[in-house]
Amino acid sequence: MFDFIWQPIIVTVAILLCSLATYLLLLSSHRTTKAQPTPEKMKNYACGEEIKPEEAHADSAQFFSAVRRVLSPFYRHIQAAHTGEVNTYLLWIVAGLVVILIIILLTVW
Repeated sequence: MFDFIWQPIIVTVAILLCSLATYLLLLSSHRTTKAQPTPEKMKNYACGEEIKPEEAHADSAQFFSAVRRVLSPFYRHIQAAHTGEVNTYLLWIVAGLVVILIIILLTVW
């Protein structure tokens, strides 16, 4: 019944038309005037207290300390393989994705 919808050319044209419509919607949604915030809006909110911007910075070391503590045995094993190169980083991401996909496939079947 709907065989004509799943033709590759029709699907490609539909994707391109949707992409064009989304892009036009994005272009039309931009503001025509620039925002001019007041100095009061640019202040950090600290429950009515005056604080400096550098005091409002969240310390990421404390934020992730629990994660580091739990995963530290794993990190110790893979730390030697960390070279700092983007290609190696991408390889680790792809390898992790493959492992996750294999786990998903094994649990589904």
